[in-house]
Amino acid sequence: MIRDAKFSDIPGIADLLKEQFRKSHYCRDGTVGVDEMETKRLLVAAIQRHGGRQGGSTFVQVAENNGIICGVIVGTLQRVYSIGDKLMATDLFWTANGMVDPRDPERLMRNMIDWARKSPNVAEVKVGATKVIEAEPERVGRLLGKVGMQNYGTIFRMEVRP
Repeated sequence: MIRDAKFSDIPGIADLLKEQFRKSHYCRDGTVGVDEMETKRLLVAAIQRHGGRQGGSTFVQVAENNGIICGVIVGTLQRVYSIGDKLMATDLFWTANGMVDPRDPERLMRNMIDWARKSPNVAEVKVGATKVIEAEPERVGRLLGKVGMQNYGTIFRMEVRP
């Protein structure tokens, strides 16, 4: 079941994010851990701003299966490249575990896109597919194509360690 997130979902969302983060290359090589207090602070702020139409507004929905949070999307509206006079919607988190209904990740993304379209100032929706958690970003890319998105470029990264 897909629904808007509630404050009482924060522990479940945080658990899902930690579970998924453990699959990331950051966690596997010990580079970055999870700051649980910051995670919960961010979720409180996102749920408070859920559904707005101006910059800084957020969209927070969960996929639930038998009372367990197994998918989440947290989207945000921000100025295009921080200086534009229009907004873009992007995801902060969009993840699900193996307990999710296989159709729910697409539903979560479609719902975020529908939310973004309701704001007269949104010029685009931009979402990335990386290897942070998903070992096959091409699979995520195919799902994004199903919802109408097009490939827009490439992301490069470099590790920087003290």
